[in-house]
Amino acid sequence: MILAFSWNPIVWIAELFGFVMDLIFKGVSAIGLPNIGLCIIIFTIVTKLILYPLTLKQSKSQKLQQVVQPEIAAIQAKYKGRENDQQAMMMQQAEIKAVYEKYGTSMTAGCLPLLIQFPIIFGLYKVIINIPDYVASVRVYFENIVNAIGGEAALSKINEFIVENDLVKVLSMARISGNEVTTTREAVNFLNKLSSVQWDLFINKFQSASAAITENLVTIQRMNNFLGIDLAATPSSYGLANPKAWIIPLLAGLSQFAASKLMQKQTDAASQGNQNDQSKMMMNSMNYMMPIMSVVFCFSFASGIGVYWIAQAVVSAVQQLYINKQMDKLDVNELIKVNLEKTNKKRAKKGLPPVNEKAAEENYRKMQKRMSKLEAKRNAAVEKSNELVRKSNEYYKTDTIADRARMVQQYNEKKGKKE
Repeated sequence: MILAFSWNPIVWIAELFGFVMDLIFKGVSAIGLPNIGLCIIIFTIVTKLILYPLTLKQSKSQKLQQVVQPEIAAIQAKYKGRENDQQAMMMQQAEIKAVYEKYGTSMTAGCLPLLIQFPIIFGLYKVIINIPDYVASVRVYFENIVNAIGGEAALSKINEFIVENDLVKVLSMARISGNEVTTTREAVNFLNKLSSVQWDLFINKFQSASAAITENLVTIQRMNNFLGIDLAATPSSYGLANPKAWIIPLLAGLSQFAASKLMQKQTDAASQGNQNDQSKMMMNSMNYMMPIMSVVFCFSFASGIGVYWIAQAVVSAVQQLYINKQMDKLDVNELIKVNLEKTNKKRAKKGLPPVNEKAAEENYRKMQKRMSKLEAKRNAAVEKSNELVRKSNEYYKTDTIADRARMVQQYNEKKGKKE
Protein backbone atom coordinates (compact mmCIF):
# COMPACT_ATOMS: atom_id res chain seq x y z
CA MET A 1 0.00 0.00 0.00
CA ILE A 2 1.37 3.42 -0.98
CA LEU A 3 0.55 6.28 1.38
CA ALA A 4 -1.18 9.30 -0.16
CA PHE A 5 1.05 12.25 -0.98
CA SER A 6 1.00 15.03 1.60
CA TRP A 7 2.42 18.54 1.68
CA ASN A 8 3.04 18.15 5.42
CA PRO A 9 6.83 17.83 6.03
CA ILE A 10 6.18 15.84 9.22
CA VAL A 11 4.45 13.18 7.10
CA TRP A 12 7.49 13.08 4.77
CA ILE A 13 9.77 12.57 7.78
CA ALA A 14 7.46 9.87 9.15
CA GLU A 15 7.48 8.04 5.81
CA LEU A 16 11.28 8.26 5.68
CA PHE A 17 11.61 6.85 9.19
CA GLY A 18 8.98 4.25 8.33
CA PHE A 19 11.24 3.12 5.48
CA VAL A 20 14.19 2.94 7.91
CA MET A 21 12.11 0.92 10.39
CA ASP A 22 11.06 -1.40 7.58
CA LEU A 23 14.72 -2.07 6.72
CA ILE A 24 15.45 -2.78 10.41
CA PHE A 25 12.49 -5.15 10.66
CA LYS A 26 13.65 -7.06 7.56
CA GLY A 27 17.14 -7.23 9.07
CA VAL A 28 16.05 -8.67 12.43
CA SER A 29 13.62 -11.04 10.66
CA ALA A 30 16.52 -12.35 8.55
CA ILE A 31 18.29 -13.49 11.74
CA GLY A 32 15.12 -15.02 13.15
CA LEU A 33 14.14 -12.20 15.54
CA PRO A 34 11.10 -10.48 13.99
CA ASN A 35 10.29 -8.43 17.07
CA ILE A 36 8.91 -4.88 17.09
CA GLY A 37 10.40 -4.12 20.53
CA LEU A 38 13.88 -4.95 19.24
CA CYS A 39 13.19 -2.86 16.13
CA ILE A 40 12.16 0.13 18.27
CA ILE A 41 15.41 -0.06 20.26
CA ILE A 42 17.59 -0.29 17.12
CA PHE A 43 15.48 2.40 15.46
CA THR A 44 16.01 4.71 18.47
CA ILE A 45 19.79 4.21 18.29
CA VAL A 46 19.78 4.98 14.56
CA THR A 47 17.69 8.15 14.93
CA LYS A 48 19.79 9.40 17.87
CA LEU A 49 22.90 8.95 15.71
CA ILE A 50 21.19 10.93 12.93
CA LEU A 51 20.38 13.73 15.39
CA TYR A 52 23.83 13.62 17.04
CA PRO A 53 25.30 16.57 15.05
CA LEU A 54 22.42 18.79 16.21
CA THR A 55 22.81 17.61 19.81
CA LEU A 56 26.56 18.29 19.68
CA LYS A 57 25.99 21.76 18.21
CA GLN A 58 23.57 22.60 20.98
CA SER A 59 26.07 21.37 23.60
CA LYS A 60 28.80 23.57 22.10
CA SER A 61 26.46 26.52 22.23
CA GLN A 62 25.82 25.83 25.93
CA LYS A 63 29.58 25.57 26.50
CA LEU A 64 30.05 28.99 24.91
CA GLN A 65 27.39 30.40 27.25
CA GLN A 66 29.86 29.89 30.11
CA VAL A 67 31.87 32.75 28.62
CA VAL A 68 29.03 34.85 27.19
CA GLN A 69 26.57 34.70 30.10
CA PRO A 70 28.62 36.65 32.68
CA GLU A 71 29.05 39.54 30.22
CA ILE A 72 25.35 39.47 29.32
CA ALA A 73 24.41 39.41 33.01
CA ALA A 74 26.67 42.44 33.64
CA ILE A 75 24.97 44.39 30.82
CA GLN A 76 21.51 43.49 32.12
CA ALA A 77 22.52 44.60 35.63
CA LYS A 78 23.78 47.90 34.16
CA TYR A 79 20.34 48.70 32.72
CA LYS A 80 18.29 47.23 35.57
CA GLY A 81 15.35 49.43 36.54
CA ARG A 82 15.30 51.22 33.17
CA GLU A 83 12.94 48.79 31.39
CA ASN A 84 10.53 51.63 30.53
CA ASP A 85 13.29 53.74 28.97
CA GLN A 86 13.15 52.91 25.24
CA GLN A 87 16.57 54.37 24.49
CA ALA A 88 18.17 52.46 27.38
CA MET A 89 16.63 49.18 26.17
CA MET A 90 17.88 49.82 22.62
CA MET A 91 21.36 50.49 24.00
CA GLN A 92 21.18 47.29 26.05
CA GLN A 93 20.28 45.27 22.94
CA ALA A 94 23.16 46.90 21.03
CA GLU A 95 25.63 45.96 23.77
CA ILE A 96 24.33 42.38 23.98
CA LYS A 97 24.55 42.04 20.19
CA ALA A 98 28.15 43.28 20.31
CA VAL A 99 29.04 40.62 22.90
CA TYR A 100 27.56 37.83 20.76
CA GLU A 101 29.37 39.15 17.66
CA LYS A 102 32.65 39.18 19.60
CA TYR A 103 32.32 35.42 20.19
CA GLY A 104 31.01 34.56 16.73
CA THR A 105 27.60 33.44 17.90
CA SER A 106 24.07 34.81 18.26
CA MET A 107 21.14 34.87 20.69
CA THR A 108 19.34 32.18 18.66
CA ALA A 109 22.32 29.83 18.20
CA GLY A 110 21.23 27.46 20.99
CA CYS A 111 17.58 27.45 19.91
CA LEU A 112 18.10 26.55 16.24
CA PRO A 113 19.11 22.89 16.81
CA LEU A 114 16.03 22.44 19.02
CA LEU A 115 13.72 23.97 16.40
CA ILE A 116 15.13 21.66 13.72
CA GLN A 117 14.58 18.63 15.96
CA PHE A 118 10.86 19.33 16.58
CA PRO A 119 9.49 18.16 13.18
CA ILE A 120 11.86 15.17 13.31
CA ILE A 121 10.58 14.17 16.77
CA PHE A 122 6.95 14.54 15.65
CA GLY A 123 7.70 12.33 12.63
CA LEU A 124 9.26 9.73 14.93
CA TYR A 125 6.15 9.62 17.12
CA LYS A 126 3.87 9.14 14.11
CA VAL A 127 5.84 6.01 13.22
CA ILE A 128 6.03 4.60 16.76
CA ILE A 129 2.33 5.23 17.52
CA ASN A 130 1.14 3.50 14.34
CA ILE A 131 3.90 1.15 13.17
CA PRO A 132 1.79 -0.87 10.65
CA ASP A 133 0.80 2.40 8.97
CA TYR A 134 4.41 3.13 7.99
CA VAL A 135 6.24 -0.22 8.09
CA ALA A 136 5.24 -2.32 5.07
CA SER A 137 6.74 -5.57 6.43
CA VAL A 138 4.49 -5.34 9.50
CA ARG A 139 1.44 -3.99 7.68
CA VAL A 140 1.26 -6.98 5.33
CA TYR A 141 0.04 -9.29 8.13
CA PHE A 142 -2.89 -6.97 8.91
CA GLU A 143 -3.70 -6.62 5.20
CA ASN A 144 -3.79 -10.42 4.95
CA ILE A 145 -6.52 -10.43 7.61
CA VAL A 146 -8.51 -7.71 5.80
CA ASN A 147 -8.23 -9.64 2.52
CA ALA A 148 -9.24 -12.89 4.24
CA ILE A 149 -12.58 -11.44 5.36
CA GLY A 150 -13.44 -9.90 1.99
CA GLY A 151 -10.96 -7.29 0.74
CA GLU A 152 -12.79 -4.03 -0.02
CA ALA A 153 -16.06 -5.59 1.13
CA ALA A 154 -14.31 -6.23 4.46
CA LEU A 155 -14.67 -2.55 5.39
CA SER A 156 -18.44 -2.79 5.82
CA LYS A 157 -18.01 -6.03 7.78
CA ILE A 158 -15.47 -4.42 10.10
CA ASN A 159 -17.83 -1.48 10.63
CA GLU A 160 -20.57 -3.96 11.61
CA PHE A 161 -18.12 -5.50 14.10
CA ILE A 162 -17.37 -2.03 15.55
CA VAL A 163 -21.05 -1.26 16.07
CA GLU A 164 -21.90 -4.70 17.50
CA ASN A 165 -19.12 -4.53 20.09
CA ASP A 166 -19.22 -0.77 20.76
CA LEU A 167 -15.58 -0.23 19.71
CA VAL A 168 -15.76 3.42 18.61
CA LYS A 169 -13.20 4.21 21.33
CA VAL A 170 -10.70 1.94 19.52
CA LEU A 171 -11.17 4.07 16.39
CA SER A 172 -10.19 7.10 18.44
CA MET A 173 -7.09 5.27 19.71
CA ALA A 174 -6.20 4.52 16.08
CA ARG A 175 -6.60 8.26 15.28
CA ILE A 176 -9.50 7.59 12.90
CA SER A 177 -12.09 10.38 12.68
CA GLY A 178 -15.76 9.40 12.49
CA ASN A 179 -17.46 6.22 13.66
CA GLU A 180 -16.30 3.84 10.92
CA VAL A 181 -13.33 2.81 8.80
CA THR A 182 -13.43 3.99 5.20
CA THR A 183 -10.15 2.70 3.75
CA THR A 184 -7.94 -0.37 4.05
CA ARG A 185 -5.35 1.81 5.71
CA GLU A 186 -7.82 2.78 8.44
CA ALA A 187 -8.87 -0.87 8.81
CA VAL A 188 -5.22 -1.83 9.42
CA ASN A 189 -4.81 0.95 12.01
CA PHE A 190 -8.01 -0.20 13.75
CA LEU A 191 -6.91 -3.85 13.89
CA ASN A 192 -3.55 -2.79 15.29
CA LYS A 193 -5.28 -1.34 18.37
CA LEU A 194 -7.40 -4.42 19.24
CA SER A 195 -6.75 -6.12 22.58
CA SER A 196 -6.49 -9.93 22.92
CA VAL A 197 -10.12 -10.10 24.13
CA GLN A 198 -11.27 -8.01 21.16
CA TRP A 199 -9.32 -10.26 18.78
CA ASP A 200 -11.23 -13.25 20.16
CA LEU A 201 -14.49 -11.43 19.38
CA PHE A 202 -13.16 -10.66 15.90
CA ILE A 203 -12.35 -14.31 15.18
CA ASN A 204 -15.80 -15.38 16.38
CA LYS A 205 -17.37 -12.77 14.08
CA PHE A 206 -15.54 -14.09 11.01
CA GLN A 207 -15.56 -17.86 11.52
CA SER A 208 -15.19 -18.56 7.79
CA ALA A 209 -11.80 -16.80 7.75
CA SER A 210 -10.71 -17.87 11.25
CA ALA A 211 -7.80 -20.00 10.00
CA ALA A 212 -6.24 -17.12 8.01
CA ILE A 213 -6.93 -14.65 10.83
CA THR A 214 -5.40 -16.93 13.45
CA GLU A 215 -2.31 -17.67 11.32
CA ASN A 216 -1.52 -13.97 10.81
CA LEU A 217 -2.55 -13.06 14.36
CA VAL A 218 -0.01 -15.54 15.80
CA THR A 219 2.74 -13.75 13.84
CA ILE A 220 1.45 -10.31 14.92
CA GLN A 221 1.36 -11.32 18.58
CA ARG A 222 4.85 -12.81 18.36
CA MET A 223 6.10 -9.55 16.83
CA ASN A 224 4.45 -7.50 19.58
CA ASN A 225 5.59 -9.70 22.46
CA PHE A 226 8.56 -8.05 24.17
CA LEU A 227 9.77 -9.67 27.41
CA GLY A 228 6.28 -11.04 28.01
CA ILE A 229 4.56 -7.67 27.42
CA ASP A 230 2.20 -6.97 24.51
CA LEU A 231 3.51 -3.78 22.90
CA ALA A 232 0.14 -3.07 21.29
CA ALA A 233 -1.65 -3.13 24.68
CA THR A 234 -1.67 -0.35 27.28
CA PRO A 235 -0.12 -1.14 30.70
CA SER A 236 -3.42 -0.16 32.35
CA SER A 237 -5.17 -3.04 30.53
CA TYR A 238 -3.30 -5.50 32.79
CA GLY A 239 -4.81 -3.91 35.92
CA LEU A 240 -2.82 -1.95 38.50
CA ALA A 241 -2.45 -5.04 40.70
CA ASN A 242 -0.48 -6.83 37.96
CA PRO A 243 3.32 -6.23 38.07
CA LYS A 244 3.32 -6.12 34.23
CA ALA A 245 1.37 -2.86 34.41
CA TRP A 246 4.18 -1.13 36.29
CA ILE A 247 7.35 -2.38 34.55
CA ILE A 248 7.38 -0.05 31.52
CA PRO A 249 5.97 3.10 33.22
CA LEU A 250 8.47 2.89 36.10
CA LEU A 251 11.42 2.17 33.80
CA ALA A 252 10.34 5.09 31.59
CA GLY A 253 10.26 7.45 34.59
CA LEU A 254 13.61 6.31 36.04
CA SER A 255 15.45 6.40 32.71
CA GLN A 256 14.00 9.85 31.95
CA PHE A 257 15.19 11.13 35.34
CA ALA A 258 18.73 9.78 34.81
CA ALA A 259 18.98 11.37 31.35
CA SER A 260 17.68 14.72 32.66
CA LYS A 261 20.25 14.80 35.48
CA LEU A 262 23.08 14.25 33.02
CA MET A 263 21.82 17.03 30.77
CA GLN A 264 21.58 19.35 33.77
CA LYS A 265 25.37 19.37 34.11
CA GLN A 266 25.77 21.57 31.06
CA THR A 267 22.95 23.90 32.07
CA ASP A 268 24.52 24.40 35.52
CA ALA A 269 27.90 25.15 33.94
CA ALA A 270 26.37 27.64 31.49
CA SER A 271 24.49 29.45 34.27
CA GLN A 272 27.73 29.87 36.27
CA GLY A 273 25.96 29.14 39.56
CA ASN A 274 23.34 31.83 38.99
CA GLN A 275 20.31 30.45 40.83
CA ASN A 276 18.03 32.91 38.99
CA ASP A 277 19.10 31.71 35.57
CA GLN A 278 15.88 30.76 33.76
CA SER A 279 17.35 27.79 31.89
CA LYS A 280 18.63 26.29 35.15
CA MET A 281 15.33 26.84 36.95
CA MET A 282 13.44 25.27 34.06
CA MET A 283 15.79 22.27 33.98
CA ASN A 284 15.41 21.73 37.75
CA SER A 285 11.64 21.71 37.33
CA MET A 286 11.72 19.40 34.31
CA ASN A 287 14.01 16.93 36.12
CA TYR A 288 11.05 15.97 38.28
CA MET A 289 8.04 16.81 36.13
CA MET A 290 9.07 14.92 32.98
CA PRO A 291 9.70 11.55 34.70
CA ILE A 292 6.37 11.82 36.56
CA MET A 293 4.57 12.68 33.32
CA SER A 294 6.28 9.74 31.59
CA VAL A 295 4.98 7.34 34.25
CA VAL A 296 1.42 8.72 34.03
CA PHE A 297 1.28 8.79 30.21
CA CYS A 298 2.78 5.31 29.86
CA PHE A 299 -0.25 3.80 31.57
CA SER A 300 -2.61 5.09 28.87
CA PHE A 301 -0.36 4.71 25.79
CA ALA A 302 0.51 1.46 24.00
CA SER A 303 3.49 -0.24 25.63
CA GLY A 304 5.48 0.26 22.42
CA ILE A 305 5.56 4.01 23.16
CA GLY A 306 6.92 3.25 26.64
CA VAL A 307 9.67 1.05 25.17
CA TYR A 308 10.60 3.89 22.82
CA TRP A 309 10.76 6.39 25.73
CA ILE A 310 12.96 4.04 27.74
CA ALA A 311 15.28 3.36 24.80
CA GLN A 312 15.39 7.06 23.93
CA ALA A 313 16.27 8.04 27.52
CA VAL A 314 18.96 5.34 27.88
CA VAL A 315 20.58 6.19 24.52
CA SER A 316 20.37 9.92 25.35
CA ALA A 317 22.06 9.28 28.72
CA VAL A 318 24.91 7.33 27.12
CA GLN A 319 25.24 9.97 24.40
CA GLN A 320 25.23 12.77 26.99
CA LEU A 321 27.97 11.06 29.03
CA TYR A 322 30.14 11.03 25.92
CA ILE A 323 29.28 14.65 25.04
CA ASN A 324 30.00 15.83 28.60
CA LYS A 325 33.48 14.31 28.38
CA GLN A 326 34.01 15.98 25.01
CA MET A 327 32.85 19.33 26.41
CA ASP A 328 35.23 19.01 29.38
CA LYS A 329 38.13 18.65 26.93
CA LEU A 330 36.88 21.36 24.55
CA ASP A 331 38.99 24.55 24.40
CA VAL A 332 36.55 27.48 24.48
CA ASN A 333 39.06 29.78 22.77
CA GLU A 334 39.33 27.30 19.91
CA LEU A 335 35.54 27.13 19.72
CA ILE A 336 35.33 30.94 19.51
CA LYS A 337 37.99 30.95 16.79
CA VAL A 338 36.07 28.37 14.72
CA ASN A 339 32.80 30.28 15.20
CA LEU A 340 34.38 33.54 14.06
CA GLU A 341 35.87 31.85 10.99
CA LYS A 342 32.44 30.47 10.01
CA THR A 343 30.76 33.83 10.64
CA ASN A 344 33.34 35.72 8.60
CA LYS A 345 33.02 33.31 5.67
CA LYS A 346 29.28 34.00 5.59
CA ARG A 347 29.89 37.75 5.85
CA ALA A 348 32.49 37.63 3.06
CA LYS A 349 29.92 36.03 0.72
CA LYS A 350 27.61 38.97 1.45
CA GLY A 351 30.41 41.49 0.89
CA LEU A 352 30.55 42.46 4.58
CA PRO A 353 33.75 43.15 6.58
CA PRO A 354 34.99 40.45 8.99
CA VAL A 355 33.88 40.42 12.62
CA ASN A 356 36.34 40.31 15.51
CA GLU A 357 36.54 41.83 18.99
CA LYS A 358 37.69 45.22 17.68
CA ALA A 359 35.10 45.18 14.91
CA ALA A 360 32.37 44.34 17.40
CA GLU A 361 33.45 47.21 19.65
CA GLU A 362 33.59 49.55 16.62
CA ASN A 363 30.08 48.46 15.59
CA TYR A 364 28.92 49.20 19.12
CA ARG A 365 30.51 52.67 19.05
CA LYS A 366 28.84 53.38 15.71
CA MET A 367 25.54 52.22 17.14
CA GLN A 368 26.02 54.54 20.13
CA LYS A 369 26.80 57.45 17.80
CA ARG A 370 23.77 56.71 15.66
CA MET A 371 21.56 56.45 18.74
CA SER A 372 22.93 59.78 20.06
CA LYS A 373 22.13 61.53 16.76
CA LEU A 374 18.63 60.07 16.72
CA GLU A 375 18.10 61.17 20.33
CA ALA A 376 19.37 64.68 19.52
CA LYS A 377 17.00 64.93 16.53
CA ARG A 378 14.13 63.68 18.68
CA ASN A 379 14.91 66.25 21.41
CA ALA A 380 15.15 69.04 18.81
CA ALA A 381 11.77 68.05 17.33
CA VAL A 382 10.21 68.01 20.80
CA GLU A 383 11.70 71.43 21.60
CA LYS A 384 10.43 72.88 18.30
CA SER A 385 6.96 71.48 19.00
CA ASN A 386 6.98 72.98 22.50
CA GLU A 387 8.05 76.38 21.08
CA LEU A 388 5.18 76.34 18.57
CA VAL A 389 2.73 75.52 21.36
CA ARG A 390 4.13 78.37 23.48
CA LYS A 391 3.82 80.90 20.61
CA SER A 392 0.31 79.67 19.81
CA ASN A 393 -0.73 80.10 23.43
CA GLU A 394 0.75 83.58 23.42
CA TYR A 395 -1.00 84.46 20.15
CA TYR A 396 -4.42 83.24 21.26
CA LYS A 397 -4.17 84.65 24.78
CA THR A 398 -7.49 86.51 25.51
CA ASP A 399 -7.47 86.99 29.25
CA THR A 400 -7.96 90.79 29.09
CA ILE A 401 -9.49 93.46 26.77
CA ALA A 402 -5.93 94.46 25.78
CA ASP A 403 -5.21 90.85 24.68
CA ARG A 404 -8.31 90.82 22.51
CA ALA A 405 -7.42 94.21 21.00
CA ARG A 406 -3.90 92.92 20.22
CA MET A 407 -5.36 89.84 18.48
CA VAL A 408 -7.63 92.05 16.31
CA GLN A 409 -4.68 94.32 15.45
CA GLN A 410 -2.46 91.35 14.46
CA TYR A 411 -5.26 89.92 12.35
CA ASN A 412 -5.80 93.26 10.53
CA GLU A 413 -2.06 93.64 9.93
CA LYS A 414 -1.82 90.17 8.35
CA LYS A 415 -4.93 90.81 6.23
CA GLY A 416 -3.49 94.16 5.11
CA LYS A 417 -0.23 92.53 4.06
CA LYS A 418 -2.10 89.94 1.97
CA GLU A 419 -4.11 92.64 0.22
